Amino acid sequence: MSRIAPLEPPYEQEIAGQFDRIMRGAPPLLLFRVMAGNPRAWEKFRAGSLLDRGPLSLREREIVIDRTCALTKCEYEWGVHVATFAEAAHLTEEQVRATVLGGPDAPCWSADERALIAAVDALHHRANLSDA
Repeated sequence: MSRIAPLEPPYEQEIAGQFDRIMRGAPPLLLFRVMAGNPRAWEKFRAGSLLDRGPLSLREREIVIDRTCALTKCEYEWGVHVATFAEAAHLTEEQVRATVLGGPDAPCWSADERALIAAVDALHHRANLSDA
């Protein structure tokens, strides 16, 4: 049980619309329901642009998120993302495994995806990107 009570359905229309945009019709994550219970915290969270689509495709974003979660041992978050987005991101079972067990040179990735994973690894391990 959460120490802070999450919102329970039915949600206010504005919040329901925000959840639907973020989750694309899936039920909102407990984290979002807890954050949305405090309007100030929810607005600041949303204003930080953490949930914006940005320049990466869904597939690229999920590779980055899954790899980052694996490197930082955030098993829960990794599992949520794999369960929720792996299919939509067209990640194969081999690629999902490689986010945890493989390196940037794993043969299941395209050249662009290898570069993306190498960048995630470099930022995690060295907090720096090389010119290469």
